[in-house]
Amino acid sequence: MSRLTGDKQHYLGVGILGLALMVALLVGVYQMARDHYIDELEEKGRASATLYREILRGWLGRYMALAPIYAHNPEVVRLLRWPDDGVRVDLVNQRLEEWNSASGAADTYILDAEGNTIAASNWAEPYSFVGQNYGYRPYFTDAMQGRLGRYFALGTRSGKRGYYFSFPVRDGRRVTGTVVVKVPVDGIEQELRASPYEVLVSDAAGVIVLAGHPDWRIHNIQQLSDAAVARIAEQRQFGDGDLALVPIDGLDASRATNLVHAVPDRSGAARAEFLHIAEPMTVEEWRLHLMLPTRPARAQALTMVLLVGAVVLLLVLGTVIVWQRRRRLVERLAERERAEARLEQAVTERTADLRQTQAELVQAGKLAALGQMSAALSHEFNQPLAAIRSYAENAGAFLERGRQDRAAENLSRISRLTERMAKLSKHLTTFSRKPKDTLGPVSLDLTLEETLSLLAGRIDRAGVMIERQVPEGLFVRGGQTRLQHVLMNIIGNAIDACGEQDAPCITIHAEAVGSEVVITIQDNGPGIAQGLMDKLFDPFFTTKAAGHGLGLGLSISYNIVRDFGGSISVANGPVTDGGAGARFTVRLQRAVSAVEAAE
Repeated sequence: MSRLTGDKQHYLGVGILGLALMVALLVGVYQMARDHYIDELEEKGRASATLYREILRGWLGRYMALAPIYAHNPEVVRLLRWPDDGVRVDLVNQRLEEWNSASGAADTYILDAEGNTIAASNWAEPYSFVGQNYGYRPYFTDAMQGRLGRYFALGTRSGKRGYYFSFPVRDGRRVTGTVVVKVPVDGIEQELRASPYEVLVSDAAGVIVLAGHPDWRIHNIQQLSDAAVARIAEQRQFGDGDLALVPIDGLDASRATNLVHAVPDRSGAARAEFLHIAEPMTVEEWRLHLMLPTRPARAQALTMVLLVGAVVLLLVLGTVIVWQRRRRLVERLAERERAEARLEQAVTERTADLRQTQAELVQAGKLAALGQMSAALSHEFNQPLAAIRSYAENAGAFLERGRQDRAAENLSRISRLTERMAKLSKHLTTFSRKPKDTLGPVSLDLTLEETLSLLAGRIDRAGVMIERQVPEGLFVRGGQTRLQHVLMNIIGNAIDACGEQDAPCITIHAEAVGSEVVITIQDNGPGIAQGLMDKLFDPFFTTKAAGHGLGLGLSISYNIVRDFGGSISVANGPVTDGGAGARFTVRLQRAVSAVEAAE
């Protein structure tokens, strides 16, 4: 009895120890799996952050050139020269209203050297800026010092948030005033809100200036310093109200990644955990914040724990079964040996007549011994479950809640983001793959004519003069569409390069030299630094500002010309009063037209 009780206690102790070890194992597996899937989530978030950063830069890039363009308009220059001329004021007001409507900007206005508004696109509105002084705004100070001003603030008249671009107006060498363009934020915030993640942007002081979540806009991500509070009040950046902390628990602005808790921007959504990722936007001195739900990662980790637990349980059960069978076999053998011993003793004590029977029984007992052993169990571990896509998780969650409209909206937005990325993929594929279309004679002057027609809008806006020195009847070997693509890239770059010159000019020259046709495209811009010449045709290399190109145009053009059997090179032209200028030289094989070939 005591032995039986001792065995039970022994088995109970072994069971408790085994259970503790299994719990510890599963906890360790969960932590490792959770860290693994959180790392995968962070990697996905970094890629998404890069995408959203480019979206934001592209949004700003659509408006960044407006103020410099308006500042060079002769009517604007003359208005600042004679600001009291009522006729000029009326004319410029109407121009600003037209330009503002065409560009989609929120407001466009002109400040004199003292910061007073002398003309505005909203001149006829009740909240007109005309007569208001904005000399306290940093964008005015920056422009008056001769550089492009950039600033985010709440409008003092309209009460609406916006991003301001400003640019100096020069009359000769003297800065006489400033052109300001206010960029609306509603459209970009709608796009941020369509994201499956929570996306927000904070400025250098830590104030949230853009956010998909409406309740988080114009909140602090951290406690503001006294200097920052004083500066914001002095510049009237966000009105007269106090800035409250954003309701996100655990948000650490000093860290690039950490776990936070908040109520997401969803109807009836409960408080949830997010992986917070922050990346800088250096040009704007902003910081992009992305918050990815961790629920899918934790669900994947739990699935891994259940899988490992099931495998361990099967192994334990298999081990117990084998141990029990072995134990029963040993007990049976021991019992048989004891029975044989008792039987042998009984036979010995009986009469000699039973000795033969005793021997037969002993022999039978020996022959009856079992010699079979149990077989072993073997199991294979399955590969961890594939990562569940965050977009599909969100759509599934909406379907579970009966929100088919939001699920469809989520899937539609996934498709749009996929199309944007597919465009870049198509560029890369075109760059790397050798074209399969046939080559033939292409009219150079006709192709150039179509190219300049496509670029006519940009040429007119930049005020560029095009000098064509291309004789008629020149044919080259190639493909018309791809040759047009090459010409558009080079001429488009030349427009950008010389756009800020006083008299921007692009010269296009072509002539037949032996079996080749040499095409030269030269602008009167600042030229290209010698250290950049060797990199100009590399993929993704660009000298343009952020949001103005991917750096693939010249690389693709280089390969197109090579496919035609030609070559392309770049150099700086002779130094003139307007600058050295960049000169691109394209050499293509000369061809004859189909009519000439038939003759």
